[in-house]
Amino acid sequence: MKKRTKRFAAAAAAVQMAVLTSISAFPSYASNGYEKSATYYSDDWVINFWNSESSRMDEELAQIAADGFNSIILVVPWNEFQPDMNPCRYEEYPMEKFHKVMNAAGQHGLDVYLRVGYTWDYSEGGNGTQRYQDLLYDETTKAAWLDYVKTIYEAGKAHSNFAGGFLTWEDFWNFVSAAGSMKDTEERIKMAEKIGYQAYVQQKCTLEELQQQYGVTVESYERLPLPETGATDFLLFFQFYDDFLNQLLLQSQSVFPNLSMEVRLDVDPISALGGGYIGAGHEVTFPCQNASYTAAMYSVTMGQESNTEITAAQALSAMEANLARAGSFNNGKPFYLEQLLFTDNTPQFDYNAKLMANEMAGFITGMEPILKARTMGYGIWAYRNYGSNALFNSQFGLGEKGWDFSEGSSVVERNGINMARLTAKSSISQNFGGRLGNNGSVKVRFHGESSEPRQIWVHLGSETKYVNIDGSQDYFLEFAGRDNQITFSADGTVYVDNVNVYDFETDGKLYSMEGTELEMIGAVRQLNGSL
Repeated sequence: MKKRTKRFAAAAAAVQMAVLTSISAFPSYASNGYEKSATYYSDDWVINFWNSESSRMDEELAQIAADGFNSIILVVPWNEFQPDMNPCRYEEYPMEKFHKVMNAAGQHGLDVYLRVGYTWDYSEGGNGTQRYQDLLYDETTKAAWLDYVKTIYEAGKAHSNFAGGFLTWEDFWNFVSAAGSMKDTEERIKMAEKIGYQAYVQQKCTLEELQQQYGVTVESYERLPLPETGATDFLLFFQFYDDFLNQLLLQSQSVFPNLSMEVRLDVDPISALGGGYIGAGHEVTFPCQNASYTAAMYSVTMGQESNTEITAAQALSAMEANLARAGSFNNGKPFYLEQLLFTDNTPQFDYNAKLMANEMAGFITGMEPILKARTMGYGIWAYRNYGSNALFNSQFGLGEKGWDFSEGSSVVERNGINMARLTAKSSISQNFGGRLGNNGSVKVRFHGESSEPRQIWVHLGSETKYVNIDGSQDYFLEFAGRDNQITFSADGTVYVDNVNVYDFETDGKLYSMEGTELEMIGAVRQLNGSL
């Protein structure tokens, strides 16, 4: 999601409510093939799923199927799969794991949708966010993108349970934020020319209209800069960027048939000339070009006032109205709400409206008639709680890659999975840079094994904690300080695996990080049964 100030969030909510239209009749898309999806990232999280081992994959997918889901969503990061673009090169380990997941999902009767082009990963190969900016003007990057999309499609269609895929506006939005925050005027002018924004505006309005309607006075289009975030002329930039996304989707569909795109259903607030705000919607993207359906993220916060608690009835009424309005712009195509959020504990969005705790189950089960009438499926993002793990190769699936192993330590295979082996006076460490947020104490989880009583020391910067280990067990430690490096050492032979260093846990209220049931899984099972 895009980060916003509370002032703009409040304005966005007001604009969203103002533009809701009356509910129109929609055909029903309910069928035996209704998609009930869970985003699958095993026992880690989406950012480092593709370099983890996922040793309990079969058990995890069986649980997803038992909970009434008939499909999973795999988040496929562009940079990690294709680290080099000229010439294009693909990483062997994630490609092999891709086919492993597809096969395992098929054995449990689960279809697979692919979120194509995820921005974030910890792999080597360059800055992922820079790639998305380069797509606006660099032909080598565009060619590499299409090669990646085609490669992922062909890998998917090799499996009978491949159901399709979608892009998402979120993965392309970093440049929108960066463009609006450029301070140097000459830099903004050069970038506006480079990405084609000046040429786009020239086709849209005269210089006189630019001044009268948007308050921008320039002597020529060649002197037109990128607008600043929130300014009235940022409406033109939103329109430019929506057009870019539409064109990119159309090009991508030439190599990935029926590829959809998660569109942005909410409305951006823009400062109006003379005061107040106007709403910048993104309805032109809703038809998703040649796709047969429209993918979308939906949150109960949409259209609600900030810092409020709402009932199930209020949330369901707003959901019906929001989807009705969105459906009037997408040529009658069904929606796939592949990221349906009934809860969100992200600190940056703490001001968003929330469902009352005792109303959440009623909202989940109450969605059934709305989903049947207006969608072809829905998906859960946080099926299992996850920590924002800052480590690359946290399960040693890639051997020692990303870690520093001292003499006497190594990666060994035990019972079919890789583990780090430590001996007396040896150590392993990883510098994870600035990947941690600023969300309080740092938590460390790991699995340890030994054949006799030993001690493991865990060092986070200048702070050290130890655990006694004898046999096979999972451990949890908490550190008050913050640092960019973690180190493990021991007083004898021990084995370490599945290391998680994080300062924030995403709570989806279905399963804990350990895999135990949470309070809303029963309601989701009931919803799945009714669909």
